Amino acid sequence: MNRRQFLTLSGIATASLALSACAPAREIIKQTRGDAVPFRDAPIVTDELWRALNRITFAPRWDELARANEIGRDAWLEEQLAPETINDLDCELRTRGLDTLWMDPDLILNVRQDAAKQELQQAALLRAMYSRRQLYETVVEFWGDHFNIEQDKLDCAWLKTVDDRAVIRQHAFGNFFDLLWASMHSPAMLHYLDNHENFAHSPNENYARELLELHSLGVDAGYTQRDVRETARCLTGWTVNQGWTRGRFEFSSDHHDENEKIVLGVKIPAHGGESDGQRVFDAISAHPALPKFIARKMARRFVADEPPASLVEKTARAFSDSRGDIKTTLRAILFSDEFRNAPPKYKRPLQFVAGALRQLNVETRVDAELLQYLVKMGQPLFQWAMPDGFPDRASAWQNNLLPRWQFALALANDEIQGTRVNWEQLQNSAGDGSLRDALKHFSARLLGYELPKINLGAAVKNLRGVPPEKNTQTALALIIASPQYQWR
Repeated sequence: MNRRQFLTLSGIATASLALSACAPAREIIKQTRGDAVPFRDAPIVTDELWRALNRITFAPRWDELARANEIGRDAWLEEQLAPETINDLDCELRTRGLDTLWMDPDLILNVRQDAAKQELQQAALLRAMYSRRQLYETVVEFWGDHFNIEQDKLDCAWLKTVDDRAVIRQHAFGNFFDLLWASMHSPAMLHYLDNHENFAHSPNENYARELLELHSLGVDAGYTQRDVRETARCLTGWTVNQGWTRGRFEFSSDHHDENEKIVLGVKIPAHGGESDGQRVFDAISAHPALPKFIARKMARRFVADEPPASLVEKTARAFSDSRGDIKTTLRAILFSDEFRNAPPKYKRPLQFVAGALRQLNVETRVDAELLQYLVKMGQPLFQWAMPDGFPDRASAWQNNLLPRWQFALALANDEIQGTRVNWEQLQNSAGDGSLRDALKHFSARLLGYELPKINLGAAVKNLRGVPPEKNTQTALALIIASPQYQWR
């Protein structure tokens, strides 16, 4: 990006739209949305329908909006809650050539480290873009953050791929307790949080601490450091095989602490062996803090950075009554009044990049250059070092706009290797080729509404020097870089 491009885009994206990305989100939406109608062949949808689809997809495509408009919001949500009924062959074909996705541990550990890491990252972005099972993919992303594992630590470069397939994706729409149990046995997790080095003579409390604080109960659940220590003792010997079945879970009785323990008030008798871990799991599963902790995190992801207490209570009750059924818990959120009236949420980098690409029907191989934009924006896929996962609040992302503007310009100028916009298709639907029509088209396509006349007029005036043949590209870059597009 040269200085002139930067000043043009940043100045117009703020001044022309007369808003700042730091302005209250509701004002950004309210001041620009008005009563404008969608442009030309865009589906005519209600604000409520657009908001729902924009929240549970990486960004809604026009065919998805048309389908939801045809059958109704609630019916469309039910379709998304039954992903096995949705034909996703196109996405499956796009990921089929990523061989490491399907490998068992003993095979993938023989693959080049950089290849294993990049193929999982490619798969995540391809699925976010091309999958028709959008709710499922957003929930997969949620659980991936909840049970975060950094690829760059030890064998996690390879084993995170297995964890993604056999733990996160397998149980994302199933039962939370099955998901938690699978994670407790995940070789990638045991490596990442050092439980493979948790021995009776030399206990390591790292996994035990995060199991209680981040994976199940929350830091305010009232447990003590003794509970952490005793949990770690129960999980001594839970390790990863290094022999013929390398990379698989293994219980080593030689390294297990066979003495009595007390975890969360539950006495665990001596000589329990591997079943000590089951008893810890049972104690955690019965703890009253767990439903509300999970409910609050899910409500934060799908509704608001600070979710209403009323929604957290309803969601926790649904979780408890269904004994951890994830779909039932999701329904409590998605069919709630709080979801219908949810405030805007700031897009994280993956939502921003994948959303723009899927709304424009872009074709991409997801080469390293495209993934690098996510790194610059602060969300290198599967490489968040801390065990808490990528942040889910606007404040964590709002001060890094420059890479987003760079991405908008690079995409509009076809400067991202392996990624191409179908300009012929877009120009055919963008009106008469004027800057005004191009801005109308891309605001309707990407924001769900036409920009009001006052904003269009200011933008056109400030862009008078743009060559006519660059109108479409300029309009696209402007809308993607706009304050409004940073929110969903």
